[in-house]
Amino acid sequence: MKPTSKTIVLSMILLLLVVSSWIIYTYYSQSPAQVVLLVYTPPVIQPLLNNASREYMQLHPNVRIEIIGGATGTLLNKILLTGEGDVFVTADHEYMLNASRMGLVVNESIKVLSYVVLALIIPKDNPANITSLDDLVSKDVKIGIANPSVAPFGRMAVELLVKNGIYDKVKDKLVIYGDVGQTARQVALGLVDVAILPHVAHYWYLNDTSIIWLNPAQLPLMSCQMIAVLNTTKNYQAALEFVEFLVEYVRFNPYPLENGYVGDLDKISSITPYRLEELLFNNACMGYAK
Repeated sequence: MKPTSKTIVLSMILLLLVVSSWIIYTYYSQSPAQVVLLVYTPPVIQPLLNNASREYMQLHPNVRIEIIGGATGTLLNKILLTGEGDVFVTADHEYMLNASRMGLVVNESIKVLSYVVLALIIPKDNPANITSLDDLVSKDVKIGIANPSVAPFGRMAVELLVKNGIYDKVKDKLVIYGDVGQTARQVALGLVDVAILPHVAHYWYLNDTSIIWLNPAQLPLMSCQMIAVLNTTKNYQAALEFVEFLVEYVRFNPYPLENGYVGDLDKISSITPYRLEELLFNNACMGYAK
């Protein structure tokens, strides 16, 4: 090959490299930057949130959802310590009310995500032969609950026992775990005889657990899982759009109802044995229940 030909070839290669670099730079400089949303969620909602987030990210490829799970009280403390986050999900309305009073959430963005009732969750073969709350008193059993100091469903489990006048009789039988997720795993493994948990925990281990529904008069207040945009967000519009997507997802997508999550109160009787008028609300859900 003559020197002149070599020069031409090298020049063409250089030109192609320059053009390719310009195309790549132009494409990425004009593409929207990826938005990362940090979402705090309690275990009661995490299976639902995992599924919904995957669908959302498929629909919005420029958004990445990062989920941090844990007991609601633990998450609240983490938000306070780090000053970071975009979306906060609570296992009950009390923690959302606290977050609102502390100025951590955008009040206008607060919504109810789902509704859950307490139930007795037992290992599939029910070795302790538990059929009711009375058996917690009369039998020598291990009763699993989540930590009442940080987990709303742990606190509600204690409220259930107090409401029915048996807390003092069974308190020495209680086995305390960090959160609802840990408690549900213990009963699925048969390491406790019964656990007082949100009814959706049974759906996490359908092959390993059974559910015992309580008399509606025995139940404490209806539990509302709530969601809001955090004031620490740097992507308010993106966070709000994700919140609105989740609310619609729980109400209208088939997956939540098939897995025990009730986003519409009119559908409560399709998942539980209760009629809506049998359940206690009072001031639950911060007035957002509908």
